Amino acid sequence: MNKKDIGTFNITFKTTLEHYNQILNVLNQNVDVISDSVVPDTKELYNNDDYFKKLVKAEKDARNNKLNYINKHNV
Repeated sequence: MNKKDIGTFNITFKTTLEHYNQILNVLNQNVDVISDSVVPDTKELYNNDDYFKKLVKAEKDARNNKLNYINKHNV
């Protein structure tokens, strides 16, 4: 297997904590897990807090800018 055959992926699942642990155990047996995290439920905060909405937008914009930079310079 060469470098071009290996990719890095990010997938978000919504499931129970029990299933999360089962999925993580299976993944750890078969692939190199670089990071994992439990995503907090921010729906109510987003719907009721304008400052939080601005933070979410700023994070999204920064992530997109970072990806654009990587794609432009990672030849």
